[in-house]
Amino acid sequence: MIPIKITGLAQTTLKISRKVNLLTLSIYCFFGILVPATAQENQREIFPRPAELESAISFWIRVYTEIDTDHGYLHDSEDLSVIYASLNRSSQEIETARQRIKNDLDTLATGKRTNLTDSQKEILALWPEGVSNQRLQQATNNVRWQVGQSNAFLEGLERSGAYRDYIDGVLIDKNLPPQLALLPHVESSFNPNAYSHANAAGMWQFTRPTGQRFMRIDRIIDERMDPYISADAAMDLLEYNYQVLGTWPLALTAYNQGVGRMSRAVRETGTDEIQEIIKNYKGPGFRFVGRNFYAQFLAVNDIERNIHQYFDDIQYESPITFTEVRLDSYIEAAGIERSFNIPLSQLRDDNPSLRNVVWQGLKRIPRGFRLRLRADQLPEISNFLAEIDSSYKHPTQLRDSYYEVRRGETLQAIASKFETTTEQLVSLNEIRNPDEIQAGQRISIPIRERSLANETQASSLLDEAFESDPINFLEIGEELPNLPEPKTIGQTPSIEMTESEDEDMVNPIQGGTAEQGNKPDEALLVASRTFPDEQSRESTASEDLMRLEVPDLPQQSNVNRSASILDSDPSDYSVALDDTIVLQASESVGQLADWLEIPTWDIRELNNISFRDQVVIGTKVLLTFDRVSRTDFEDRRREFHANLQQDFFDNFIIRGAEEYEIKRADNISRLALNRYSTPLWLVRQYNPGINFTSVYVGQRVVFPLLQPIGSPNIN
Repeated sequence: MIPIKITGLAQTTLKISRKVNLLTLSIYCFFGILVPATAQENQREIFPRPAELESAISFWIRVYTEIDTDHGYLHDSEDLSVIYASLNRSSQEIETARQRIKNDLDTLATGKRTNLTDSQKEILALWPEGVSNQRLQQATNNVRWQVGQSNAFLEGLERSGAYRDYIDGVLIDKNLPPQLALLPHVESSFNPNAYSHANAAGMWQFTRPTGQRFMRIDRIIDERMDPYISADAAMDLLEYNYQVLGTWPLALTAYNQGVGRMSRAVRETGTDEIQEIIKNYKGPGFRFVGRNFYAQFLAVNDIERNIHQYFDDIQYESPITFTEVRLDSYIEAAGIERSFNIPLSQLRDDNPSLRNVVWQGLKRIPRGFRLRLRADQLPEISNFLAEIDSSYKHPTQLRDSYYEVRRGETLQAIASKFETTTEQLVSLNEIRNPDEIQAGQRISIPIRERSLANETQASSLLDEAFESDPINFLEIGEELPNLPEPKTIGQTPSIEMTESEDEDMVNPIQGGTAEQGNKPDEALLVASRTFPDEQSRESTASEDLMRLEVPDLPQQSNVNRSASILDSDPSDYSVALDDTIVLQASESVGQLADWLEIPTWDIRELNNISFRDQVVIGTKVLLTFDRVSRTDFEDRRREFHANLQQDFFDNFIIRGAEEYEIKRADNISRLALNRYSTPLWLVRQYNPGINFTSVYVGQRVVFPLLQPIGSPNIN
């Protein structure tokens, strides 16, 4: 990526400076210098610009450059060339104007073209000559409010100076188009603290299910909030999207919509042309956001190529030089503060992936964590770790104890019982609303005393609590990320094996509601997603060291949860019109029978498959739905794969991919198992167009590279 100078076994220097590789990046200039014509042609080949999207591109250029966040447009949500009014950001003014416009459209939709009012004439003039009454009637339901972005875009442009060299380095390293560096303009205005109402977090706006594929996300670490780590993850995701979908317009749209949804869009429309999918795909969830994401990306590219046409006196933030130290033990954050006189607030700002529980002393900085420190603030020492007092270093993480809430108990009462605070319980347990804890809910009780004597005292306190309430006091254990130990991937079935019979905009200033006790330390103005008519929220400044954290989504139904987890899965888990399905990795005839609530033999008889016959991945299987509906079957099937993938990504993260050329006697299943330690279902996700039962010598297969959570080593 960027230059990392090795200065010791545990210490590296992370230089984030503006060094542009002119040979590689000649097709793009950050500072707005004119791009050569040949480079523009190359860009259009990579990022095609269909004529059907020109009005949308022009609309977003206006949103980003002409109108600020105190104002906005009322416009047609399908034809973005139709802008009815530019208004102040006043709910009353907006709704009054919206109703007037809808009334005028209703009148015009009757066919009336004479004796029109001035406002009706103005609205009619916005539409093409001869517009149909049906189209005008449809427009009455499409009057949408879009808040402006010009000031937010400028602020993001200036913030980008601190990060762009790093992002450019990632793109060079991965040989990806340099224009992808502009994606944070669309996602977050380069705000590393951005969050959305959909719980997308950080500069690159990862949701938890997608983020867990590429980053560690748990109660101690959330790498989505680190702008550098998440930049690598974003490019891994885009690279994956492109590998699956084959075009950059689809790969970019999938960044917002999920590769699963865009794969369905391609299947259902029969095309990979983005303009045709935008026009014709009517799948659930593919609405204004998805239809406009690629146009927004093209718009920000236009703006940056001609930046001084739109903005003057741009004050780019300076990049920072960091020293990274890989910790050899579990270390208290306060110990680093006291050993080197670095304010805890500074440590927190430079290491945003560490969650509140670390800065509050409820958890230690994990062993192996690469602690980032400003190089100009460090003393001249040869061994950073040796300078930390040993009393702050520990061989294990602070333990958790778990308490089961009793009927009628409040969080305040539980905090009092264990001599802690409500705020600490809220932070440690990621509780959205302290007033809504439920009987039977498990609450983690913090132990943060440092000395052995204090830990003994804390244990005595817990023992007393257990003696007085043994039924509700559950267990004490060391905190580990999600699951105890990574599972052995080698247990994944291979392709030749027979199956076992037993076996779910810009809201430019989209603000979320911070969980109580987790207020952000600055007001956030976020260009994160495109959601109509959202109101901004400015969060108050924190008086302590608590950083905004994105809590988990509220409890979802199994269907919605599965859909969310499978966002990045291009596999088709639906039943075809002829009642057939394609057998996916990790599935068996026995599982199909369980989901259908029928004997296994019924499926074998229906498909003329004997018990001696192997049923391999990719086989088309005819099903019967006498006892279970198609919808119930599909829901059960998706839930199975969602659980499988969630369990896997609780233990492993993807750190890149490698292309392998098939040689004589190679077998994909054995390659996945023995060479890459990767489950076959994940390899299939990276190679959806390959028939795994008939690979040939010379065929190129992409294998993801995996890293166990908490380990520095890649498979």
